Amino acid sequence: MALSVNRIRSKHKLPELAIEEARGLVNRGMNPLVEAAFPEIIKSTEDVAQLRKEYEADYLKHVVDHTILYPGIADMLRELSKKLSIVIYTNKPEAISRELLKRLDVLQYVQAIIGGDSFPESKPSPGPMRIIAERLNLKEARAVMCGDTAADIQAARNYGADAVWCAWGYVAHPPEPAPDLVATRPDQIVAFVASGR
Repeated sequence: MALSVNRIRSKHKLPELAIEEARGLVNRGMNPLVEAAFPEIIKSTEDVAQLRKEYEADYLKHVVDHTILYPGIADMLRELSKKLSIVIYTNKPEAISRELLKRLDVLQYVQAIIGGDSFPESKPSPGPMRIIAERLNLKEARAVMCGDTAADIQAARNYGADAVWCAWGYVAHPPEPAPDLVATRPDQIVAFVASGR
């Protein structure tokens, strides 16, 4: 995602951002990303929409150029999919998320994807989760939400799900509110789900 930011900046003859600076922009949803990444050339909402279109096309084209699964994730998804429904809730666009999971060969483990453009609300709103739970007939089921940001943990709390913070993600320390589990390895999530906590 950070490299896509710089490719679009270069296309518009803007200096590239340091990768760590660009990386810090990518976890807030698409419009905030575009607004923060290209402030020099944004004058209107139309500019945001056009830059978002350019950015998403570039990102989709390069979606797995430098993207791999964290160690143990494919095994975790395979094990969990034997026992429960897996829903991905992300701020990335739904179509890009679907293509990414497909190219990483884990889409078959996922029953639904909630993208940042799937519903009017996104994380930390529990609204999209409730809609998908109803569609999948999971309204009464125990829910466990795993993520690496405060928005993930807050979405879990707002929904009434157990919250698991993944220590291998973007954020260095567990956010508040405190999660039910701090996972340092994916197999800990499998064990947590199996415990029925």
